[in-house]
Amino acid sequence: MLTDPKEIEIISRARQKNVRDHKRSRQHFVNIYDDFLQDVEFNGSRVIDLGPGQYDFGVLATQRGASEIVGVDNDVAVLELGEHKGFHVKEGRIQDINSDWFGKPFDGVFCKFALNCFWFWEDAPAQLEFVDRVASLVKPEGWAWIAPWNGVPKSANLGQSDIAKILDRQASQFKKHGFDAFNLTPELAVRYGVNGVVANNAIFLKRLPLHVLSECKSL
Repeated sequence: MLTDPKEIEIISRARQKNVRDHKRSRQHFVNIYDDFLQDVEFNGSRVIDLGPGQYDFGVLATQRGASEIVGVDNDVAVLELGEHKGFHVKEGRIQDINSDWFGKPFDGVFCKFALNCFWFWEDAPAQLEFVDRVASLVKPEGWAWIAPWNGVPKSANLGQSDIAKILDRQASQFKKHGFDAFNLTPELAVRYGVNGVVANNAIFLKRLPLHVLSECKSL
């Protein structure tokens, strides 16, 4: 939730309706911290947030001692808000992200509902290569929390078997990079704010606890 008048004015110009809503709760992010990030050493860490929205994650990470938060987005209002709040920002499409943009990998990678395997529904090699690039953002000893927004494009004429192949390709490639892969239960999807009209409720984790996912199906 944003209360500063300047921040409210900036975010009112965001493209996405949910991002423009300055009254939206931060509770989903608190739930994510409570369930996965309690034991993460944030002091002095460098973390990237793909699709930072209102920078709820960045605010909480900074409160826990993170030294640098980098937000990546191509929405001018989101970038302006990040600069106003004192974060580092990088303008660009998440589809195009590359570790070369940042010089070195990060201690932590966070992405809540901001990447989609169906961006590459016509190009399987590009889909795999994109996951490779996302995985390269994480230090070998680093952590990652990634919950995609896997919404099927209306323009794509995909049958259920095609959708299943694309989802499986995403999960398999993340697992090749050492990620744990699960499909969230409906209750947990709501708890983390990653529910909606999507093909699945995937979550990909690296070096994070899994006990809260005991009822979730592995991908």
